Amino acid sequence: MMLANTALDFGAIIGALAQVTDPDYINEAGRIIGTPAAGPKPEHPGDRGGYAQLLTLLMLALGVSFIGWRVWREARRNQAARSAPR
Repeated sequence: MMLANTALDFGAIIGALAQVTDPDYINEAGRIIGTPAAGPKPEHPGDRGGYAQLLTLLMLALGVSFIGWRVWREARRNQAARSAPR
């Protein structure tokens, strides 16, 4: 009985949420998430999609790649040293 009441409560909540049409967060097409092209073009270096943001992404990718290369290189050296005859 309690499980049936809980299921009915969830059904009522989902039904109420489906009827929400708050224009603050639903765009003209009826979607909550906007299109990828939404928003202004970057005008300053720190704006989304500006060159400073892309440069930061590049630097992070290079840093992580460098760390990965160093770990891989040391692992190969340790493996070679362990398998070398003494």
